[in-house]
Amino acid sequence: MPIPSNLLSPSLMDKNNGRQDGGEGPLPAPSAGWEGVVRRGQGPQVPGSPPPKPFHKVLKPNNLCEVAVALPLFQTLTYRLPSSLQDTARVGCLVRVPVGRQQVSGYILGPAREVPGVKIREVLALLDPLPRFGSELVPLWRWVADYYQYPLGEALSHLIPGGSRPSCPKREHWVAIRAEADHSPSRRLGARAQEILDYLRKTDKPVAVRELRRIFPTCPPILQRLARQGLVSWEERLAFADPLKDKPLRPMESGLTLVPEQQDAVEAVVEGIKNEEFAPFLLHGVTASGKTEVYLAAAREALAQGRQVLVLLPEIALTHPVAQEFRRRFGERVALLHSGLTDSQRLDQWRRLAAGRAEVAVGARSAVFAPLPRLGLIVVDEEHDPAYKHEGGLLYQARDVALYRGQLARAAVVLASATPAVSTFFRARQGRYRYLHLPKRVTPQALPEVQLINLRQQRGGAGLKIISPPLASAVTATLGRGEQVLLFLNRRGYATVLFCLFCGHLFQCDQCSVALTQHHFRDRLICHYCGFERAVPERCPACQSTAIKRHGVGTERVEAEVRRLWPEARVARLDRDTAPHSGRALDLLGDFAAGNLDILVGTQMITKGHHFPGVSLVGVINADQSLFFPEYHAGERTFQLLAQVAGRAGRGGVPGKVLIQTYQPEHYVFQTVRDQDYENFFDKEVNSRRELGYPPFTRLALVRVSGVPQEKVAQQAKKLAESLRRIVGRDPDLASRLRILGPAPAGLAKLKGRYRWQILVKSYGRPPLLALLKQLRQVWSPPPQSKIDLTLDIDPANLF
Repeated sequence: MPIPSNLLSPSLMDKNNGRQDGGEGPLPAPSAGWEGVVRRGQGPQVPGSPPPKPFHKVLKPNNLCEVAVALPLFQTLTYRLPSSLQDTARVGCLVRVPVGRQQVSGYILGPAREVPGVKIREVLALLDPLPRFGSELVPLWRWVADYYQYPLGEALSHLIPGGSRPSCPKREHWVAIRAEADHSPSRRLGARAQEILDYLRKTDKPVAVRELRRIFPTCPPILQRLARQGLVSWEERLAFADPLKDKPLRPMESGLTLVPEQQDAVEAVVEGIKNEEFAPFLLHGVTASGKTEVYLAAAREALAQGRQVLVLLPEIALTHPVAQEFRRRFGERVALLHSGLTDSQRLDQWRRLAAGRAEVAVGARSAVFAPLPRLGLIVVDEEHDPAYKHEGGLLYQARDVALYRGQLARAAVVLASATPAVSTFFRARQGRYRYLHLPKRVTPQALPEVQLINLRQQRGGAGLKIISPPLASAVTATLGRGEQVLLFLNRRGYATVLFCLFCGHLFQCDQCSVALTQHHFRDRLICHYCGFERAVPERCPACQSTAIKRHGVGTERVEAEVRRLWPEARVARLDRDTAPHSGRALDLLGDFAAGNLDILVGTQMITKGHHFPGVSLVGVINADQSLFFPEYHAGERTFQLLAQVAGRAGRGGVPGKVLIQTYQPEHYVFQTVRDQDYENFFDKEVNSRRELGYPPFTRLALVRVSGVPQEKVAQQAKKLAESLRRIVGRDPDLASRLRILGPAPAGLAKLKGRYRWQILVKSYGRPPLLALLKQLRQVWSPPPQSKIDLTLDIDPANLF
């Protein structure tokens, strides 16, 4: 989040009659202050129960409330509730308030925790009659804003569906037969009216008029006449769009029995739920070991105890099949949350949860904030996945937020993975997480055989082929047996670099310091960072030569090679070009799982959690490209990608085989992937990080200065680094636990027209890091009217 310099002046708060709060002091304990009156289960009520009392009558009588406004302010503001809103305003309600001379929206967090010594202005309007979260979420919001150094009001406007826009919930009419209809004297009714009454009598429960019209298209006037005669009753209910409603469900598998290791894991998690204490688990199971069945069984027990369930997945394409599985088991109590839904669908799903209509939330990263007041179980599936780190605006790590939320809710938190993050496995070894292990597959076949193809030995003839002879032979044999093939390359496009053979001119993005990628099908050069594109040139713009050389391979070129080698095969490609939205990705994955395709070429979108029983061969085109990326965790990412994509093979009735093409078969990452030995990989990786001082032995923060012109950005970065070193030098405790590295140009030195410099802070422990970053806000002072911003990335997923 860029921090404008004017936010550092206290005069703004004086002018807006607010008070500084939240961001500067230590975090309150979850049970301190006004939050202490919240009891387990308090929050939005199930329809039909009495409405909750307005919070001000429950907690304090002075009608002062705390509001987080949708502005880049690192503090909340205090307002007075007018008499017109005192019976309707509650925690989590969206309101309009005055700030200076403007009017902005914000969320009520609770009663004012102190009375400011200035004139207090009134809340102007209630923008949504339904609260979007309850009191139990407020401590989490405060922690997120404080830890990630982000304005609380802006965080809420980004994280809550509907943001800071006013929105009234949709309502619909329901109708039910009255008891008097069976005992009243006979009346003359039309044939259609009698049919409707018979249908309502048979269903014996209220029916939405919307559903009734599907059977009786002309029913509304008939229902009105029946209501006037006292034969049916009307009621108005909230209406929520359900993206899962019309999706077909697979039939339940009969006779499903958990293996002993699964049963032990379920019993451990259920015990954690029953104890009503924070209970973190690492569920480490090889691919196809039945991790999903473990947390489905645990979810059943949580719901039976009146608790709620939150399930997080790293990709939108994974949320739908998992949500459908939960829907098969638990019916309409399941809500789906992810950014692939429309704005109205996301808000409706959020409101279903807030209103108590759903007790299970399944979603991607942002679903970690779902309004579940009785949370008993949180599952973070594929917990190692970097997609859990949000890369825009509020730079939060959903896995870490889930752990803190579990602590607040006294819930069990299950981190599930076949390839746990090094930091997660390290904490499990320390005993901070309880370790649950599923070492064997529950499918008929064992883990696939993994072989390394040494590309240094495959040269010859016309040069190195994209698909080496050993891999090509294996694909031919697999197709001959009627089985399926996955080919993985984590780079899209046709060629990754274009340059002139005569003068060396490199075709780069004008706005970013990266080479443009050729997309052959569209005949365009495209920047994968900012979206800039241009036509593929016929001549070099520098020397007018036609000797334009293409270098590097992307999924589009692999697909073209596959179609050339196996013209009769049914081939598809899955990447962001062929599936720009989740619906298209789900269609492609569904076709492949159903056996309608023979070969699927794809990026990391094909590696995560998918079950393809017909796949017996997985080929990795270029395993080296991620290994030598300039990141301290490049080895970890490479191991995880390869182990995950290897896990797609052999999940059905035939054995699986994995062929990995590499120039470095001796590297310990490839050796441990071949041996499928996670613990050996972990030991080697963690020793390297201990020597270099990287996580899990330190905490990192990336301080990035960006803007134009380049010289001023570099100057401000150097000035800021000097200020940080002075702060650390004045405090012996900070000096012994913090290291300031840089400043230096970022790996991607220019992005979207802005130059970037960065400072890396290493901290031995979390408290000294937060202490330094809070002081950083005080010393950051860019030149007036400059276009230079500061961004803080706590626990960065990448340093590039």
